Amino acid sequence: MNTLELISTLKIKGSFPTSDDLFSTDDFLALFNHQMKVDIVPILIRLSEEFFLQYKDFTITQGSTYRIPHRAIGAKIRDLKMVDGSGNYTNINRLYEEDRNSGMSGYYMSRNSVELTPDFTANTLRMKYFARPSALVLPVDCAQVMSINTMTNSVIVTSTPITFANGTVVDIVQNNNPYDLLGMDYSLSSVSGTTLTFVSLPADLLVGDWICIANESPVAMIPEEMQPVLIQSCLVSCLSSKKDKALEVEMAMLEQNKRDAINMLEPRVENNSAKVRSGRLLGYFQSGY
Repeated sequence: MNTLELISTLKIKGSFPTSDDLFSTDDFLALFNHQMKVDIVPILIRLSEEFFLQYKDFTITQGSTYRIPHRAIGAKIRDLKMVDGSGNYTNINRLYEEDRNSGMSGYYMSRNSVELTPDFTANTLRMKYFARPSALVLPVDCAQVMSINTMTNSVIVTSTPITFANGTVVDIVQNNNPYDLLGMDYSLSSVSGTTLTFVSLPADLLVGDWICIANESPVAMIPEEMQPVLIQSCLVSCLSSKKDKALEVEMAMLEQNKRDAINMLEPRVENNSAKVRSGRLLGYFQSGY
């Protein structure tokens, strides 16, 4: 379901006319992006099932600091480890300002960066974080892949947005569930008509996937089971702005949609192993959110 389909479904559910002076297409996109931030992403983070997990590697240099990636939700990191040349991981302890000059080994949070203690002089620092889903845009602002040439690292797309040029930084987004981020911050080597060339391509790129300006996407980068929640959340927001009498009924439906989606998404691995649960989602609903 791309953004045009999301908007169409929202209009049907809300009985909005095709031409509506109250909500424009840009208004609907703004609402979808807002509700992603305030409703959808918090639910998926609370599930603690590693949705949106990404990592970035840094070469360790003694005395350096390492900035948290700008896509990190809440400017937070999920995990921090040192990786040696053989691929072995070493845990790094978090330290606090009170620990300075204590001789302990670890890292400090310094504003929006990580600062390692001086005993780290080499190897790789792997910073894991939850990446913010890309902002929703119309399909016309992106390029959909029609064919792939792995020999030349090029693709032919249905149409090339005017914003694409040599050196443009783009993301590559999966067109099918779970709408994953296949490639992040790729630079276009060349743009010739509907042929886009890269230095390399994601190994799992398929026909139908999308090439977008970095941090943008024509599909919501969430599991398909969360799409009804996103649509219903936007509907509630629209009705609230109009002071519509159907608001209360639709709010109750939104809460039911959330419960149904959570039941489908958690646990993410169905097996006999025990899982320690925090109970945060139960409290999330009991608090009357």
